[in-house]
Amino acid sequence: MQKVIEQRTLAVFMSLGLLQGLTLWLASESWPHGMLWRTLFSALIVLVVVGGWQLQMLWGQLREAERWKLLLPAVLLPAVLAAWLGAQFDQPRWYYFDETTGTLLLWSQLALAYILTPFIQARDAAHRWRFDYSALYRNAWNNGLLLFMALVMLGVFWLLIWLWSGLFSMLGVDQFKRFFESSGFAWVASATVAAVGLHIGRERGQVIDALRNVLQAMCRFLLPLTVVILLLFVVFLPFTGLAPLWATRHATPILLTLVFAHVALLNGVVQDGLQTAHYPRPLRLLADASSLCLPLLAGLAMHALWLRIDQYGLTPDRVLAALLALVAMVHGLALVRAVLRRDPAWLSGLRQSNPPLALLVACLLVLMHVPALSPLQLSAANQYQRLLDASLPAERTDLGALRFQLGEPGRRYLQALREALDEPWEDEALRTRLKGDLQRLDRADHYWAWKREQEVATAPPVPWIGEAIADEDGSLARTVSSQGCVDECRLFAADLDRDGQSEVLLLRGEPKVVPVMGRVAAGGWRWLGQLRVTGGALPASAALGELLERGEFELVAPRFKAIEIGGVRLEPAIGEP
Repeated sequence: MQKVIEQRTLAVFMSLGLLQGLTLWLASESWPHGMLWRTLFSALIVLVVVGGWQLQMLWGQLREAERWKLLLPAVLLPAVLAAWLGAQFDQPRWYYFDETTGTLLLWSQLALAYILTPFIQARDAAHRWRFDYSALYRNAWNNGLLLFMALVMLGVFWLLIWLWSGLFSMLGVDQFKRFFESSGFAWVASATVAAVGLHIGRERGQVIDALRNVLQAMCRFLLPLTVVILLLFVVFLPFTGLAPLWATRHATPILLTLVFAHVALLNGVVQDGLQTAHYPRPLRLLADASSLCLPLLAGLAMHALWLRIDQYGLTPDRVLAALLALVAMVHGLALVRAVLRRDPAWLSGLRQSNPPLALLVACLLVLMHVPALSPLQLSAANQYQRLLDASLPAERTDLGALRFQLGEPGRRYLQALREALDEPWEDEALRTRLKGDLQRLDRADHYWAWKREQEVATAPPVPWIGEAIADEDGSLARTVSSQGCVDECRLFAADLDRDGQSEVLLLRGEPKVVPVMGRVAAGGWRWLGQLRVTGGALPASAALGELLERGEFELVAPRFKAIEIGGVRLEPAIGEP
């Protein structure tokens, strides 16, 4: 009988995996751009993928403690939020990972489901809204390990598929490789295999429990390391000051990673708060002291993030970093409270603080999808206000983000800026600058193309030696910028091929090679090649400029002539002796 039940459960899991794979395949092949269909597709993906995973985790437990009553809203909530976000952000594919905004559509829903599912699993049958913390702790760890086992099985599956296709490709049979590389097989097979991996992990709970015990033993071994790192950092900080920390430009992610690593390892050691302490008293005191330092580290991370936002404004990933810093601060304060309470069991106060903190994170994920509080809306509003601030230099604003990275809110603010620029401004210089920026933005087809155009436009012009050549379309400036002019640079025009049109030489410091730019038939400029310095060294920069200004140079014919064969010419490269 048990074997029959297990086979039926496997069939259910495989059916759910097949449905998930077909849904992902459909979305990858025909992602809509209309707001209504985009919204429905977003909700469908999360409903099937995330809801299917939650159903797999709770299979066989739905009738216990009436958990099915909690499953329905827990499944619908991520789907509604995904639809909400899909309406705000128009992306070419649902899995298109463009900056942080592209990942919000699916990954935030997975995080929300991961947080809420243990609460459903740990619901106390005797009390409607009470949760057994021991079960909550155990299920949170077990769910992560089940996902890990599913990913391991998926990785091994694809390794075998790769071997299969490789072996037959060596025999000249490419049909298998083409089939395995098709998007339909990739999505359907991956989702089905992952579902089978989840089933195998659930049916062998003793293996998951053993893995959890192993992981907790690793936490007991690694926690002293984070304790030492935290205490040494706090001890060294007064002597080094904060300047070296800000100079890294990565202070926020480093500090937050250390805080969350310490919190995770500490929870792995404390477990559900009912076990006896595994450390001697001196080590527990050091762990307590390091835990008291967590609010300091979280505060430093917040300050570092604020400095970055003050310099360059809000972006979606900085909004997420601010939320993570807030969560880190709250966790640090909860640990301080647990340390100061001095409960009979070491840090057992985490039993009271961890469930509300998990629900706080879930609430933040929900609020993140509210249009007025979404990272897209907050970032677009902030960048728009910065564009209107005449005191900020152009390099500290980001007009391109409004069009390419901030979804529908960014496009709304971009349209508002266009309408505002049609009216007279008190600061006409700012208005003129923004109009030029908008013209370059309209010519760009992606964010980095606009960024490149903006860097060229705002870079100081390279001085000329002798008569300058007009650069109406800015293609010469873009070509010069692509050569990486880091030292003192100057331009010099000379007709190297005697065709009546001058080429442009880029002289940098004391060069060993000289880049050469020339006109193209369709108009504009491009890099042609380079001249090599042979037979000595060029004079110093100032002396070289004086020689060229006075015309003390001559054009020398190449040593080797070109060969023409059947109308095709073989010519020595520029710089050939």
